[in-house]
Amino acid sequence: MKKLLPLLLTASLYGHDLYLMPQSFRPVAGSRILLSAHTGDSFPASEQGVDPARLTTVPALDANQWRILGRATHATVDVKEGSQYFAVFTKPKYLELEPAKFESYLKEEGLKQQLAAFHGSTKNSREMYTKFAKTYLVAGEPTGYKMPLGLKIEIVPLADPAGLKAGDSLPIQLLFDGKPCGDVQVEVATSKDLRTKATMRIAGRTDAEGKLNVPVMEAGKIRLHAVHMLAVKQATHDWESYWASLTFEVTSKGTAESNNLSNR
Repeated sequence: MKKLLPLLLTASLYGHDLYLMPQSFRPVAGSRILLSAHTGDSFPASEQGVDPARLTTVPALDANQWRILGRATHATVDVKEGSQYFAVFTKPKYLELEPAKFESYLKEEGLKQQLAAFHGSTKNSREMYTKFAKTYLVAGEPTGYKMPLGLKIEIVPLADPAGLKAGDSLPIQLLFDGKPCGDVQVEVATSKDLRTKATMRIAGRTDAEGKLNVPVMEAGKIRLHAVHMLAVKQATHDWESYWASLTFEVTSKGTAESNNLSNR
């Protein structure tokens, strides 16, 4: 696959990403850690909490286990030995934008076909959006990473993120309804310092198999982000968008064990 030079991004004007930030990406097996749902465009910080009533958690947690504290929503989770995913997704929510703002949103998210279909419209957009976020952490030795959770849309690593080091690339596959989701823009955000906003770049677009090699420019906390949108004919809305994010951590050296797993 031809490598694409990552493009530096400015802050999003219309989209507010949902992503998970665990207390540690390398926790101790058997411990309980804080899992935080962040929303906004200032990764790794959160700009506002999300209503717990809108969240469904994988593995399952009751909504009353989530609490909005400060600008994020938090729960405590149990950590198992080895590799583990946690995920959340929201109930669909309605969004209406003026034509110019909707077109700017489509351009920013790389939704080229949708932009071509909407361009020239004088009517406000009517969209229902749903957000899906998952995070990958490892307690002790990695035990596996290629584990789709069955989300409506999800980013699946095809190598172990725990084995990456700065300068590597992470092969991923974007799935929608369990099938490859092609021609979708993928953004990568990297944070070396939790006190400052991350560097955000466009990694490229998924191919016909939903695959893309995502360059990992430097070590730190990483967030991948993608949006898939469908044109629909509903009485209440004309568009349905599905947002996906994946967070993980890249250390300066990676791990030999994880690199071995990645080659299996």
